[in-house]
Amino acid sequence: MSHSDLSIKDIPEINVIIGKNDTGKTGLLKLLYATIKSLEIYSLKSVSTDVSFKKELADKLYDTFMPRKNGLGDLVMKGSKDKLDVNITILGNNGKYKQPIYYSFGDRTERSISTCIEYVDKLPDNSINALFVPAKEVLTAFNDIRNIRENFYGVGFDDTYLDLIKALNLGTTKGRVANELSTVNKSLENLFEGKIEQTGQKEQPFLFKKGNQQFAMPQTAEGIKKIGILTTLITNRQLGKGTILFMDEPETALHPEAVRQMVEMLVAMSKSGVQIFIASHSYFVIKQLSNCAKRDQLNISCWSLSRENGKPVSCSFHNLIDGVLPSNSIIEETLKMFDEEIKIDLNA
Repeated sequence: MSHSDLSIKDIPEINVIIGKNDTGKTGLLKLLYATIKSLEIYSLKSVSTDVSFKKELADKLYDTFMPRKNGLGDLVMKGSKDKLDVNITILGNNGKYKQPIYYSFGDRTERSISTCIEYVDKLPDNSINALFVPAKEVLTAFNDIRNIRENFYGVGFDDTYLDLIKALNLGTTKGRVANELSTVNKSLENLFEGKIEQTGQKEQPFLFKKGNQQFAMPQTAEGIKKIGILTTLITNRQLGKGTILFMDEPETALHPEAVRQMVEMLVAMSKSGVQIFIASHSYFVIKQLSNCAKRDQLNISCWSLSRENGKPVSCSFHNLIDGVLPSNSIIEETLKMFDEEIKIDLNA
């Protein structure tokens, strides 16, 4: 929608995408998610029936972006004579699975993709799954979102919401959770001295339990619900080794202390085999990620998006392993506030 070119190789376990509003952060997350989720759906369906990857991809892109009546052509950068070209390679099963995916379409495309890779190998069982956690929490309006989409196909809640609800709706299963993820759950629960639990009841599927007290979702703090989504996905085995996790502004409604704790938990998840993509406006998110990268000698990629008036978005990449933050608009605004404070003091 706003990028003329973006290319990166050797994408690490953690990636944080930063930039001002309208630089395409969420669009990038959704494009990657829809592509990978299409492969996941195609692989599941192909076990029992003949399916077309191109159709699954077109449907998932449409239901993820929910474009206007012009259709998928809305994803092509306005005023560009070029088509949207996407070329992604997905690796899985400890490197044994390698699938390049290519597709392309122009600004007049409605529901069908004109050019797409013909032959796609299905994923090995339980090797990769994609999860998208949008900026708005879904636990409060859980049933409403599902009814709007499944019964009325209402706009406003795209497939990132519906797919997440389906993943959260799965019950807890018995079995061992990886040590790193078990530690993540305990740390997240300790952060708020309680935990989100599934009730098994249709009307109120979730509650927050703190000691002997129980709270319905409308009476539970937004930050707790954001964290509770992660703990629930870990508990019901939807979030684990092989998961590709996309999070849009995960810092929303969280105190800076909780933001830093959450970042630590995401780093722990990455060590357990989860690949993470975050879009963020938060200084606390990128600073804590840089601290973790330097401390643990981790490759964490910072995708910095910027745009000059009348030009496409450009993207630069910086490895945070040295603990140094790249020049970006978030840090610039922090420094501007500091400079403003100094000017006020000097004029006092």
